[in-house]
Amino acid sequence: MSKAASSIKQLSKHTLVYGIGNILNRGMTFLLLPFYTNLISTEDYGVYSLVYSFIALTNVFFIHGMDTAFMRFFIPEKDENKRKQILNTVYTSIFISTFLLTAGIYLVLPTFSSGLISIPPNSVMLLYLSLIILFDALAFLPIVYYRAVNKPVNYVLIVFVEVVINLSLNIYFVAFQKMGLEGILLSNAISSLAKFLLSSPVLWQYFRFRWDRQIWKDILKYGLPTVPAVFFLILISVSDRFLLKHYLGAHDVGLYASGYKIGVVMALLITAFRFAWQPFYLSRGEDPDAPYIFARIFTLFVAVTGFIYLGVSIVLVELLKLPYGDIYIIATEYHPGLKVVPFILLGNMLFGLSQNFIVGAYIKKKTLYIPLFTGIGFLVNISANILFLSVLKWGFLSAGYALVLTYIVQGLVIYFTVRRFYPVPYNFGKMAKNFIVIALLFFIPMLLENQYLLVNLALVIIYFPLLDLVGVLSLKQIRRELFKH
Repeated sequence: MSKAASSIKQLSKHTLVYGIGNILNRGMTFLLLPFYTNLISTEDYGVYSLVYSFIALTNVFFIHGMDTAFMRFFIPEKDENKRKQILNTVYTSIFISTFLLTAGIYLVLPTFSSGLISIPPNSVMLLYLSLIILFDALAFLPIVYYRAVNKPVNYVLIVFVEVVINLSLNIYFVAFQKMGLEGILLSNAISSLAKFLLSSPVLWQYFRFRWDRQIWKDILKYGLPTVPAVFFLILISVSDRFLLKHYLGAHDVGLYASGYKIGVVMALLITAFRFAWQPFYLSRGEDPDAPYIFARIFTLFVAVTGFIYLGVSIVLVELLKLPYGDIYIIATEYHPGLKVVPFILLGNMLFGLSQNFIVGAYIKKKTLYIPLFTGIGFLVNISANILFLSVLKWGFLSAGYALVLTYIVQGLVIYFTVRRFYPVPYNFGKMAKNFIVIALLFFIPMLLENQYLLVNLALVIIYFPLLDLVGVLSLKQIRRELFKH
């Protein structure tokens, strides 16, 4: 087996394992979607989405770039004592800042919680929210450590237990105790505590409260420039909920957020790929043949994500609309939100392409460019959302259109910038053919007077044969590069 094929195969294995973990973790939100849509109103689901959007934004400041910086310094380091110093320094910093920031949030949040996330200032839900943020922040470095030492199975086991606890508690608190959003947050707080306790053996074994000033300065110098970048990236993902709330109300937030959750299927693959992708390209980026390996991976990535796009947008969405006896998987009042699914899937797919383009910035330690990339993306996203919502009046679908436009512009900016100092010979001809095939298969059902599920399924099945026919990628190539020993 060639070195390139061997490297791609290793990446695919780790992507598969992380994929299982992310199917368990983020897939839980997909599994809970039918549960929530049949038990809580669209307005309450909108509040739920606003709360978790707020949590996502605060996590950026709790982690403050330490995840990327830790991996960048820890993975190449061969000296075990130096590795321990890096771990101790990073976690000491995280531990202290986490408790300070959590206390600040808990004390200040009641003053603006009603206007921002529609929760009263005296509600116990603010305590649960703060505990979720606290335990997630304390658990993040041990989980990143397992990624850094290529132990994805440990990660999957932790996530599996967390998901089981969360699902069980949701059933008890929301379905039986009828606690609504309060039950959702309480379930998450307890499961986040469990995740921290399960990941803590890494800390017992290696962590000591020790702090190396020089290591800390070097890590901050690398990691802090990524904070604005990650913050803008999260804003792109969640700011549309707050704009929808402002212009349309919590009901439309709920419709959009429910459709957005279906798009999590693509996000699962992208996240699994990113988890395996980062240590992969950081450890191989200086190899002479690395750009050619990255180009081959890009072609495979487009092909696989295209299959997911079609499977979800023309098959899964139709399945979710069907009644099963007197029961709908997604309650009928949420069905309008399914219109946004193709745009969320495409946005996630385009984001994944940009994660291929951006590798050179990390390999060459040009992380100062990252805030520029995501800052441009955020400006496009916020401007497009305001234009589409306030001027063009396109309703909650505005957020889906804006997401696609954002990642088109951001991807182009990243590609043309990074290629100047780390060129990769991507085959854009094959990418164009791939997108033409995707578009053709996606629009065929729209030409039919009625939706025929079997026809849609057949269109998905012939996707890879069509790619082979037009010379993009054959099934034989996929089997050889991803699965053959």
